[in-house]
Amino acid sequence: MKKNKFLLPVAIATGFWACGDENSTASECVTEQCLIEKYGQYNADSANAANQQNPNGDSIPGLLDPNNPLDPNTPVDPNNPQDPNLPVDPNNPQNPNEPASSSDTGIPQPESSDAAPIVGSSSSHHHHWGSSSSVSIIPVVSSSSEEIIVPPTPGSDFVEDHRSECQIGNIPTSVNNAKLPDPFMGLDGKRISSKDEWKCRREEIGAMYEKLMFGTKPRNPDKVEGTYSGGKLTIKVTDKGKSGSFSVSIQNAGTKDKPKPALIGFGGGFMGFCGSLGQATDGLDIAKISFNPDNVAPETGGGMFFQLYNQGQGTIIAWAWAVSRIIDALEKTPEAGIDVHHLAMTGCSRWGKGTLAVGAFDERIALTIPQESGSGGASLWRVGAQVNKQKGTDFVQPLSSAATEGKWMISSFGNYQGKENTLPFDQHMLVSMVAPRALLILDNAGQKWLGEVPSNYCGQASLETYKALGATENYTYSQEGGHDHCALPGGQFDEVKDFINKFLFGKDTKTGKIDYSKNTEQIKWNKSEWIDWTTPTLN
Repeated sequence: MKKNKFLLPVAIATGFWACGDENSTASECVTEQCLIEKYGQYNADSANAANQQNPNGDSIPGLLDPNNPLDPNTPVDPNNPQDPNLPVDPNNPQNPNEPASSSDTGIPQPESSDAAPIVGSSSSHHHHWGSSSSVSIIPVVSSSSEEIIVPPTPGSDFVEDHRSECQIGNIPTSVNNAKLPDPFMGLDGKRISSKDEWKCRREEIGAMYEKLMFGTKPRNPDKVEGTYSGGKLTIKVTDKGKSGSFSVSIQNAGTKDKPKPALIGFGGGFMGFCGSLGQATDGLDIAKISFNPDNVAPETGGGMFFQLYNQGQGTIIAWAWAVSRIIDALEKTPEAGIDVHHLAMTGCSRWGKGTLAVGAFDERIALTIPQESGSGGASLWRVGAQVNKQKGTDFVQPLSSAATEGKWMISSFGNYQGKENTLPFDQHMLVSMVAPRALLILDNAGQKWLGEVPSNYCGQASLETYKALGATENYTYSQEGGHDHCALPGGQFDEVKDFINKFLFGKDTKTGKIDYSKNTEQIKWNKSEWIDWTTPTLN
């Protein structure tokens, strides 16, 4: 199939900020080395822009202004300095009686054993758990036949998560492990053996990400209200005496009596109305909900979320919180015409990172489609660090850069730069939090800054969780090169359609594969090099 290399030249020229570094400055640089020397980093978004020439021959702006870097520090609530969920100061650990290990230098120390457990709420769906008949480079196979199973969900049938049902133990802040951590090993040192146990193991993983990388996702606000009029849903959140509101736009909505499945997409800039899947959704009778994250937590700082909760969180978890509140409001506003039990989430680049976090932290999302999410998304920290070490340069966006760009993460996460092997998780575990629900990861092999190899390896490692849960047909990793950043190539259209048809409309389509046959270079995944644990069969 002919690759669509230049799909959106005009749109890219006019709105590139949404996907890469927003601050614009003209540049004569068009090579990777020049970008590194001039700006201290090579950014895929910036490189795209620099290589796209306007009619006057000048490079299109898109590089981070080195004289005005984003401030990585987010204010912390001074009224509650003992909050166990606040970022940990590496120079002043919360548990002064616990000695630091030799590998802990410069990394936040663990909290004391009597710290309050992190708690919250939960959700479940009707999931397709079974075999896949798709043919690909690496076909995904399961021993069970296709059937619809409702995973065990004590309490409510349709809630955000299961945090309130799970006891979260002490979260380590440092390990010594060059390989990928075992997603099935609980904080108590015991491996899980059942699908029911995955419920709380998943919550343990989420609690680790909240403490060390994203910051706390507030749960169960006192009140969420929704008002729908003229294709706009306004969400008002009241919590602990404070209130804030934001709106999303809805196209092609159903009615109260005949609600439609919906695709929620980060919108703004050249991303279009609802994500960046482009024509892949043509012909599908779904509603499209466009969420502009700047209305809640802009990357420049401040915003409605931080007016309600000022606990040092990063913007990614703020965006995930906002989508959860959108779902709350939709549940209470049937006149919006949305079938909340059949929701998909999508976004590209930084919003691909946000999309993965949304799907990981809210089980009401039936289908998650992160696109080109790069470092901090579906890309392995350990592998990215290895690639950069081998190249002798920041070939892939390093942890220190991702930790400070866009205020996506808590400021202390940057202390893991150069110490990636001490992380108690890697990104295959964030991806695993979506399991067994449907997940379609779309990657671009042509964007070095996004991590062609660490993204591919993450896709392969994450498959192990779907294997363990007998849900391989719910998971596809697709990587194709030869196209611009966030310009979905035609070769991935069918995968998008198949997943939407299957998991939003209940149609019988073929899903479940690892496909990187259209890459720009050969990828050699050696499982034993990165995984030293066995994949269990969870009963």
